[in-house]
Amino acid sequence: MASLQSLEVLQRQAAAIQGEILAEVASRGVMAEFGHGTLAVLVRNTLRVDKSEANRRVARATGCNPVRSGTGEVAALAPQSGVALREGAIGTAHVDAVRETLAEMPGTVSEGDRWESEATLVNLARVSTPAKVRKAGRRILAYVQPDGTSPGGDDPARPARELRLGWRRDGRLGLVGVLDAEAGRALEAALSPLAKPRPSSEHGLDEREPAQRYGDALAELADHSLRAGTLPSEGGERPRIVVTIGLRELCTDSLPGATGLLNHDMPTSAEQARRLACDAGVIPAVLGSKGEVLDLGREQRLVSTAQRRALALRDRGCVFPGCDRPEGWCHAHHIEHWAHGGPTDLANLALLCGEHHRIIHHSEWNIHMGSGGIPVCTPPPWLAPAIPRQREPARDERTRDTTLPAG
Repeated sequence: MASLQSLEVLQRQAAAIQGEILAEVASRGVMAEFGHGTLAVLVRNTLRVDKSEANRRVARATGCNPVRSGTGEVAALAPQSGVALREGAIGTAHVDAVRETLAEMPGTVSEGDRWESEATLVNLARVSTPAKVRKAGRRILAYVQPDGTSPGGDDPARPARELRLGWRRDGRLGLVGVLDAEAGRALEAALSPLAKPRPSSEHGLDEREPAQRYGDALAELADHSLRAGTLPSEGGERPRIVVTIGLRELCTDSLPGATGLLNHDMPTSAEQARRLACDAGVIPAVLGSKGEVLDLGREQRLVSTAQRRALALRDRGCVFPGCDRPEGWCHAHHIEHWAHGGPTDLANLALLCGEHHRIIHHSEWNIHMGSGGIPVCTPPPWLAPAIPRQREPARDERTRDTTLPAG
């Protein structure tokens, strides 16, 4: 343990010395002599680090050390942080947390208050984590600028919000962004109940990591917003997903390599296309062997408003065992898929949340209509001994006074 701690101190001290060298390089302005336009580019190419890491090192170096510019000198933004880093008492992440707080302070804050604020944060960094330092920094910023006005003005500052989207080669969408405190709290409040641990079975535990749970929650929130029909229109139409797939691929379960397209350009598996086609908020476009449009489903084609209301009254939400998702967060699932001749009536429909809709389509779980026209989910044979079969009628905890006819 002593070796572990001493090596951490040496690593921090080395980072401080490297920052001093980078500040000296910036002061001399010799980047161009080495073929680099900026100090960050020099760090990235010379030390072979990512662009983001290079930018952090440069900001840290110039924030903790003074930099000469012409005949003058630019004072360090966080000199006390630089001293503590050189001692090995705090780490680079601590320095970043302090520096970012000081950088957000309005220009009306006096030098004395800045010095005291940094001293408070550095002392906290010596005994706590960077996350605690950032939290304390937010409290300090709220104190020095409590009304959210921009420095030197009476108008409220525009919230600092940004979101960058980029499709990856594996077909997933990457998200990077930041929200102001108000929007951040709103998003956190919206995601929190959706991201809570949920049993993967009636008696099982949720094995998802927190990051995965919040990713699933964001996807569920977007799905609910699309299906709610409250989003503004674009190009005269409300946002919708169009699933394009060939008739042969749609109707053949075991066809190898069968694929479809989401919104005309994003590949998806045929099985995922079948699952998405269950939902009334998705428009299925079925193509023939020559690419001709055989069927371009309308939004009301699958489940009508009256049927949706009847499903809500009958199922009261997701019918999967142990799930408590309300009906507003559920898809209308065809028990026998419409591509295989399944009718669109109550006897062939059941409400499933997004997660359990995927489970029904992509696993050995089955769903059938039980006695009294109530959907029943059946676990796969290998899981059946551990999970008691769902009793009929389904979900006794949702006792109903009204029983709908099976049709």
